[in-house]
Amino acid sequence: MTTETITPVQRRETSSRSGKFLARRSTAVVGVLILGLFAVGLLVPNFMTPDNLLNVIQQMAIVGVVTVGMTFVILTAGIDLSVGSVLALTGVVFALAITDGMNPLIAIALAIIVGAFVGWTNGAISTYFKVQPFVMTLATLAIVSGVSLTIANGTGVYFTTDSPIVDFLGYGTLFGIPGQFVVFATVTLVAWLVLTYLPFGRYVYAVGGSIDTARLAGLRVNRTLVTVYLISGSCAALAGVMTAARLSVGQPNAGSLTNLDAIAAVVIGGVSLMGGRGSIWGAVGGAFILAVIGNVLVLTGVPPYQAVIVRGVVILIAVLLSGLNVSELRSRWGGRSRT
Repeated sequence: MTTETITPVQRRETSSRSGKFLARRSTAVVGVLILGLFAVGLLVPNFMTPDNLLNVIQQMAIVGVVTVGMTFVILTAGIDLSVGSVLALTGVVFALAITDGMNPLIAIALAIIVGAFVGWTNGAISTYFKVQPFVMTLATLAIVSGVSLTIANGTGVYFTTDSPIVDFLGYGTLFGIPGQFVVFATVTLVAWLVLTYLPFGRYVYAVGGSIDTARLAGLRVNRTLVTVYLISGSCAALAGVMTAARLSVGQPNAGSLTNLDAIAAVVIGGVSLMGGRGSIWGAVGGAFILAVIGNVLVLTGVPPYQAVIVRGVVILIAVLLSGLNVSELRSRWGGRSRT
């Protein structure tokens, strides 16, 4: 069967189911943002200064780009634990390409292709060989981390370039707005357009809502599942380039907690780990909440190692509030058929 066999009734049912959930959870995220910002502004006077607010949106940009890709995966009831290691690998690849004299645009494209390939591999093996996404991406995390350390000889790869594009991706601005946030906003807008207006977006929600129903409706389920992991890998690669451009070094140990931050942002933003329900704007809101929490901890002098504890508590609370059924999630990841 082909994708044209999807009926208008099925589309309306999918839209209605996700729409009610989105309205409820997105409203909650917006409410938390408004109340949280108001409370933080009162308790931490330095937080509401223009310079600090610009710092917050720049801090959320890299994790935010990864979060966008993770949203696609989780909407299909999958998971991608490899994004942090992909970020590190692509940053190293980009740095090595620059030090070898490669044109910066080609170096950026090469890094993104590497990330997309890793994502495609995750999706293809987990889909066609019925490997649990959790296990598959956990293995990829280890493999890619090892590759990063190997090609970088266990140390950072420093580079210099006078490319305005690299400068913009690292620490440049556009009308006073950090370049990294501009990139993040652009990626978010494109993702929203795809999920809202393109058939592929409906397919993502349909597969996450019920993979069997999606298959019976004629959707190309396998292609959709592989594509969302490819998107996730590409977003992680872009974040890796941004990280390297910001620091002028490809660090093989970068992004160690990025996967946790991205998953936490998605869950905090109201996207269901069971798939089929959620909003890209909710996930972005979750990334902003995490950035605010991190910024406030710095402003109040909380030591970095204690900040990690706070981050873990936030993730735990988000999962508890999401009403996650762990046994059902394990069944979805491990037991569903993809053929």
